[in-house]
Amino acid sequence: MKLFKVLGLTSLLAATIAFVAPADAFTSGGWEGQANHDEDGTFRDCTMTADYANGITLAFIISRDFGWGLVLADDKWTLKVGSEEEVTLAVDKLDPIAGTAKVVDAHGILVPLDNADPVVEAMRHGHTLAVITPAGEVSFKLSGTRDAIAALANCVSENLAAEKAGSIEAKAPEEGEDNGNKLFTPSEAAAFASDLLASAGITNYEMEDPQETPMPSFDVVWKYANGIVAALVGYKDMGAADLDEAANEVMVDDARNCKGTFASGKKISEPAESVSVKRLYTACRSTGKSVEIHYTLVKTGSGHLILIAHLNLGEATGDVANADSAFLHGAVLRSFK
Repeated sequence: MKLFKVLGLTSLLAATIAFVAPADAFTSGGWEGQANHDEDGTFRDCTMTADYANGITLAFIISRDFGWGLVLADDKWTLKVGSEEEVTLAVDKLDPIAGTAKVVDAHGILVPLDNADPVVEAMRHGHTLAVITPAGEVSFKLSGTRDAIAALANCVSENLAAEKAGSIEAKAPEEGEDNGNKLFTPSEAAAFASDLLASAGITNYEMEDPQETPMPSFDVVWKYANGIVAALVGYKDMGAADLDEAANEVMVDDARNCKGTFASGKKISEPAESVSVKRLYTACRSTGKSVEIHYTLVKTGSGHLILIAHLNLGEATGDVANADSAFLHGAVLRSFK
């Protein structure tokens, strides 16, 4: 049984990637990048630019639908907006590639590209780009372009993920709505978490507003003073669930949603009376971002399944690997009924 597919629990890693607010601006090597939005706040595209001594600004753009483009701009140019002209792009000594430039501004042209375009791949690793137009040829030194292009693509992915998370959040169940196989209503989850924390002797925390968390698949979210974020969700009638299979599914889902270096593993779980416990972790490190998640799966004698997650989003100072230790004592585990 694909447990988490049945439960509808989306990858926590995917949610937390969006949970870290995407930066409006970024730098990579000699490139300056930023996310751009329409007047209504809708994410439109990400761009990065580099200014050259010849007075020309070279820019890359990736739209929200992953349309790529190369932009050249010079305040000295006076161009006819809407016109087109043939251009040739050449990187190092590779074969030149023909393209069509569109005049999008009196001072700038756009050359549409594709992510799989040989020019894009060549610029990731090349040293010099030559752009040949009817008006002449201009050359640019490519420095740090590989990492910059990766950062630009990451900018688009982050903003789309944040937008999606906000959309999902707006659809989170209200109190009293049908929760399906959820064990708690929102208020019951908050009460259960509060009792659990009290039993564990933990007082230095703050509950998150359920209407503001981008992790709507979880029933309740709280944050400790040391920066560690925790989340809890409960499901009923899960007596047939296999915790090893559930743990494997969590790691597979998080691995699928990590766009950088991924690590995962199962942790030692001491035998406990009346409940079954499985502990595991996942970690994802990508450009400018690190997310580490430690999961605690508890199956109760009544056949309920409760998942607790502790997260370090890159800024926590506490020991996230053992953040669940206070919940693993016999007296506390007996509160899982």
